[in-house]
Amino acid sequence: MKRILFSIALFSSVYLSAQTVIVDEKFEDKNEPITFEYLPNSKKFVVYKGFGITMTLSYITTNALSFDVDGKKTTLFENEKLVSPTFSVTENTYKAYDATKFMQANYKFVQDKNVFPVNHDALEDLNSNFFGRFDYYHVLNNVTNRWPNDFFNASFNDVYDFGFTNQKQKEKIDFEKDDIYLETIEIKTKLRKRIKIDKPDLALLKGDMYAKADLKTSFSAKLNGNENFDIITKSVSADFQTSILYKTTYDFEGKKVKELPLILKLSDKFFVTSDNYGGPKDFNTTPANPGYPFSIVRVTLGTMSVNHYFIDRVTEDIYVYGIYSEKAPKQINGGVYPRGFYVFKFDKNGTKLWESVNKIDGKEFFERINMTSRLQLNLLEYNRNLSFSVSVNDFTEFSYSTTVDKSTGSISKINFIEYNNNTSNLKSKAFVNNSYVSDEFKNKVFSQMTFVAMILNPNVMNYLKSVSKEGKKLYYESVISDQGIWLVQTDNKENYKILLFKE
Repeated sequence: MKRILFSIALFSSVYLSAQTVIVDEKFEDKNEPITFEYLPNSKKFVVYKGFGITMTLSYITTNALSFDVDGKKTTLFENEKLVSPTFSVTENTYKAYDATKFMQANYKFVQDKNVFPVNHDALEDLNSNFFGRFDYYHVLNNVTNRWPNDFFNASFNDVYDFGFTNQKQKEKIDFEKDDIYLETIEIKTKLRKRIKIDKPDLALLKGDMYAKADLKTSFSAKLNGNENFDIITKSVSADFQTSILYKTTYDFEGKKVKELPLILKLSDKFFVTSDNYGGPKDFNTTPANPGYPFSIVRVTLGTMSVNHYFIDRVTEDIYVYGIYSEKAPKQINGGVYPRGFYVFKFDKNGTKLWESVNKIDGKEFFERINMTSRLQLNLLEYNRNLSFSVSVNDFTEFSYSTTVDKSTGSISKINFIEYNNNTSNLKSKAFVNNSYVSDEFKNKVFSQMTFVAMILNPNVMNYLKSVSKEGKKLYYESVISDQGIWLVQTDNKENYKILLFKE
């Protein structure tokens, strides 16, 4: 009997040591949690607090707290009135709307508690969308995009806010026809400069030897801290077996610093698109009618969505990942039958180090997907390696996940979880807003990334099973990071909790 009790105690101590309660707090009137942000460089989890604006779906942010892996709390700001505060890629500056002058929609940049207001007119016609969002912790949030707290784009560092315009200084850019100008706004002085940049060579991206696409040729941009920025373009061969990602680095005067082609080849498989945030998406909505009482949203993906990439912040190694098919499509975003995924690793000079091409056993669901825009991909750092996942929200809902070894590309911890999408769980305002449920967990609602977290770390699964099925409905969100898995648990009414699971 003593041995049994000792074994139980030992198991319990191991289970408890695998998780840390970072914060466990009650909601406060006019100071409830409204959203969060993970900062990978600082290795901190930020919780924003505030209150809802009456008769709207928006929030005023008044306070922000950060928590490290030991639960140490730091107040980032308090007694403010902001909308959508968002940290820069450097994590030293944050940008927000000034809610004290909400009708004028002016901005604030804050560094070391120094405030630099910027008038809305100074950023007029500035297209920062090409920089995307700095959303490292949770690349995809396909049920709802945290709207009413829409984050700013990842277009600013500690010195400048950036954007692009065409030769007429308009934000709408036709990459094939227009000239491209880099727009810089110095945060402290508000000085705005406009610099014409040398576009990447269109002959390397478009022509008879390349795959045809409905969407026009485009590009994306990425800030490299306070040093420089990249423009990313891609091409796919007409036989869909060669893909090239061109990474062109520029300084902030618009001069080219380095051109780096990353060449990927598949011998008996074919490159296809997926919803990986690698490029722009085109949404086309067919309204409901008496014959079919549901609106239909069709998503068209272009060449930029063939793959996406992840850069190791320490080694600067580059990982390019995507989905492949065993049947060549007729054009980009054409009908395909996906079969698996790939990850190619390159060093910072573009030398290929390894490739990992793996079939996905989707239990017949994955093989029947015909619209690649329904495949949501992530590649994130986890436990000194990488976590690859693909989730589907179509005629069925499931997540597949595996760990990819950084050194070799070998995969492990492969699993597959099915669940259901019940949109009745969605709320117009909520700290965590998801709709996925499983028969195995009563009275609990999850994000797709939380199901991925269950695959990666069994302690997450064990914890969720241990939480009572009685009482209020609980909502869960997960952040997968190199420090472990941060799990957010809330009833969206009275209490929220953040736990960190390590291995």
